Amino acid sequence: MKHWIVIAGILSGAAPATAQDRGMEVIHCWDTARGIVQPTRRRACTGREVTAEQATHLKSQYDAKRRVTMSRADSIRRAEAARDLDFHSAGTGFAINKDGAILTSAHVVSACDAVELRVPGSTRRLPVRIRAMDEDNDLAILDTGYRAPAILRFAPHLPPAADPVAVIGYPQEGQIRLTPRLTPAQVSYDLSDPRKRGLLGVIGDVRRGHSGGPVLDSKGRVIGVLKAKIDSVAAHRISGTVLKHLGVVTEARAVAAFLERSKTRFAIDGSRSKERTVGDLRRIGTKATVRLDCLRRG
Repeated sequence: MKHWIVIAGILSGAAPATAQDRGMEVIHCWDTARGIVQPTRRRACTGREVTAEQATHLKSQYDAKRRVTMSRADSIRRAEAARDLDFHSAGTGFAINKDGAILTSAHVVSACDAVELRVPGSTRRLPVRIRAMDEDNDLAILDTGYRAPAILRFAPHLPPAADPVAVIGYPQEGQIRLTPRLTPAQVSYDLSDPRKRGLLGVIGDVRRGHSGGPVLDSKGRVIGVLKAKIDSVAAHRISGTVLKHLGVVTEARAVAAFLERSKTRFAIDGSRSKERTVGDLRRIGTKATVRLDCLRRG
């Protein structure tokens, strides 16, 4: 009798499904990372298997969200096309108090018809107003409606030559960055004397877009504002030595004098704080640093 049951099963085509057969079945697979549902074989599904009804609902949600995103992007493009201001250049600024004051270099904003602050991690742009400017020392303080997650405090003294420092900013790397970056550097006094000119040098990969950004010592305190990158050929003519990637910084004492004249609140950190890791410096610096866009009329 047992043999007849097996034969009847074969003749009826009711062979038991194997694990391999199930893996080849086409199912609805929800890719949770991308938020989309697509038909795929069970073995190739890297998300979660859902029913046909769930797939229809999830696809409807995805399509609605995509329509909102596309509509928002179209609105931004239309707004850009409608205004008579064009993007010209980008620089860096950083928060020094909780009142929304942003410190930067004067040349980042001086030749602009308007300046916008890009809120980090967002598509929002805020108009800014220049409160005070010192073109001789290449400094400017801006009033903004932005409250940064953190503020930066100033160092009470300058670090020795060859000390490591961190430059925070939005360097141009083929295209202009949307998020701030930490660039390691070293203090150099070969071409600068802060006691005479209020300037000091840093050797590092300084680029366009860094201008106006903070330079932090190893404890996360501001020692100055990045002013410009120095031409290596010109530096060689003056010093007789090859100095690649040399940047010039308006040092903290000149900055403090400017802030006092403009009646802007700021803080000096004279505590015996510990040395910071690169990760600490990145976290401290990027929370307070913003991108500034210079706009000009066509």
